[in-house]
This record gives sequence, structure tokens and C-alpha cells, in this order.
Amino acid sequence: MNTLTKHFLKETRQKNLIRQNEIKNLTTAKNSLWVNVGIYVVITAIEYWLSIIGNSQALRADAFNNLSGVISTVILIIGLFEATNINDDDFVGKPISEKYGRSKNTLQLSRFRLETVFTLITSFVIILIALQIIVQGGVGLFHLKGKSSPNLISAAGAGIATLLMIIVWYLNHHNGKKLHSTSLLAAAKDSFGDVITSLGTMATVLLSYYLGLPWLDSVVSIAIGIFILWSGLLIFQECTLNLTDYVDPTLEHTIKEAVLKIPDVHDVLEFRSRYNGNIFIVDMFILIDPNKTTVDIYDLDERIENKLRKDFNVFDTTITVVPDIK
Repeated sequence: MNTLTKHFLKETRQKNLIRQNEIKNLTTAKNSLWVNVGIYVVITAIEYWLSIIGNSQALRADAFNNLSGVISTVILIIGLFEATNINDDDFVGKPISEKYGRSKNTLQLSRFRLETVFTLITSFVIILIALQIIVQGGVGLFHLKGKSSPNLISAAGAGIATLLMIIVWYLNHHNGKKLHSTSLLAAAKDSFGDVITSLGTMATVLLSYYLGLPWLDSVVSIAIGIFILWSGLLIFQECTLNLTDYVDPTLEHTIKEAVLKIPDVHDVLEFRSRYNGNIFIVDMFILIDPNKTTVDIYDLDERIENKLRKDFNVFDTTITVVPDIK
């Protein structure tokens, strides 16, 4: 076995390890999200029940907000299941042909993008529920006649929800950073918003109760809806940019400059990058000396790939060489 073949096999093994590690991280993220579902269900049930007893529209809005957490988290779990289902014989319901289609390793890169797709669907759910909360709060403002202020039972419900949501936010944020999981980080953003809304709900109920201001309950429910809507729009923006292959232009420029500093690279004619889920991929056309041998070109490819993998965490670099004929 010659040196080039050994290099190729080593690189293939390295990519397989990265791919397997990503699958492992996604599986861990999926398991973490089941904890979210359990806590969200408990919070939703407690808040909705106490909102009825305590006569609080803001607490009811917060309960629906947490219901959106249940729905969106289940959607994320389905997405992560598809993204990590390496032994499946179909791709989102369509058959896979190993003989004529892409290899399993290549197809797995496409599966990683499903995490982003299902996170995008989650943003739609969050936005729809936010709009519902805003509308209900607006209707409540026009029906204040005979409406009484919420009682302290509602404040207790919001306090319990706040404590539980802090636990959920910490788990999502910690595991999301550790696993570099976009789905967990998106869930962390959502759960942090839930902490704020639950805390705000508790403060609203207390103020409305002690100051006798029933309209405050409806106003805050609208504010909660607007906050949830903003969170959903941010998640939608991030996922849309990912799916349309948008990468920060500053990062792309920095990578291109790093490639130009590598000896034997005359110029970078074209540069493209994209994300498949959390996997960063780069394609480029480079200008080189036309007298370079195949071995020289292979060695240059290796140097570029290793540089980008080490400095920018690029999983795969596809390089097309163009001879610099003057």
C-alpha cells in the first residue's frame, strides 16, 4: 500500500469518526429533549389548571406558551430521530438505492440537515401560538367590564413554572454548548424566554391583585405573546439562513485568506460554503502552477483540508484545481 492510499484511508477514517460523533451528539440531544417534554407537560397542566382557578389570562397565556414548548420539542425529537436513523432503508419516506444512489455516508450528511428543517417547523408552531396569545389578550382588553383581578393562586402557579423552567433552560443551554447542537440551543432560547414570561406573569398577577388592576393581566398576556413571537422569528431566521446555505461573509473571507497564505496556491477563483445541520462544508476552485504533478496536487489538497479542519472546524473540503496558464 503506497503513501497516498494510506493518506486517503486515514482521512476517510477521520471523517467517519467525525460523522459518528455527530450522530452520537444528536442522539444525546434527542434524549435530553425528552426531559424537556416531561417538564413542559407538567408546567402546562399546572398553569392551565391554576389559571382557571385563579382567574388569570396572563397565566393562561403562559400555559399556552409552554404548550408550544411541548409541541415544538416533540417536532425536534422527530427531526433528530430521522437525522440519526443511519440504518433506515428510506429517506423521509422515499426509498434509498445503495446501488444507484448516493452512499450511506454521503446521505448521512443530508440527514444532518433534517435537524435544521424540523427546527424551522418548530419556529412556525411558536409563531402561531404567539399570534393566538396576542389576539386573546387583545380581546380581553375590550371585555374588562365585570372582570376581577387574578388571585394569589395564579401567582403560585407562575412561581412554580419559573423554577421548573430555569431547570429546563440550564439543561438545554449546558448540553447545547457541550454537544454543539442547534436544536438544543434553539430549545434553550425558547426555554429562556419561558423563564422570563413565567417570571413576568408572576409579577403581573401580584401587581394586579394588590393594586386591583384587572386590565394589567390582559396587557401582560399581549406582551408575553409579542416576546414569544420575537423568539419564533429569530429561530425562523437562523434556520432559513442555514437551509439557504448562508454563511457569515466575514468567516468566508477569513477562510479564503487562510487558503491564499498556503504555499503553491496562486489564487482562489471561487469559494462556497454551507452547513448540513452542524456540519460545515467548503467547496473551492484554486489556481495553481500547471506543472504540478498529481502527487503535488494531492499533497496540496491535504494541506488545505487539514488547515481548514484544524482552524475552522470544516468537516469536508472539495477542491477543484485550475492550472495557472498565462
